[in-house]
Amino acid sequence: MNKEVFSSYYFLVEVDGLQSSRFFECDGIEMETEVIEVEEGASIRKFPGKTKIKNIVLRKGISKDNELFHWYQSFLKGTFEKKTISVILMDFAHREVQRYDFLKAFSCRWKGPRLDVQDNSFATEMIEIAFG
Repeated sequence: MNKEVFSSYYFLVEVDGLQSSRFFECDGIEMETEVIEVEEGASIRKFPGKTKIKNIVLRKGISKDNELFHWYQSFLKGTFEKKTISVILMDFAHREVQRYDFLKAFSCRWKGPRLDVQDNSFATEMIEIAFG
């Protein structure tokens, strides 16, 4: 049994099979199944209910690559384009160790940078992606 643990900071994001800009954060790789409790006499039995899949939230530094912003803008202009988003966890030798594929994904929220002349950090953007 391989007991190697992988770092959370080395991952790639592909959009329709093409590597996208370098992201520094990915959150929302999560599913949860509702638990339904049914009373039967003096006991309670539990059954699985609906499964809820969270949206993926990606954050990256703003660069000349505006692919995700344009994807969201196209939705606002009436073009509803679904894509396949893959989040790929890599090992230190740059080999894929885990892949999470999200089919029929669409952008549902975009957030631009917080601009502050006293803040010395990079300008970042966030895109939220729903799928299914």
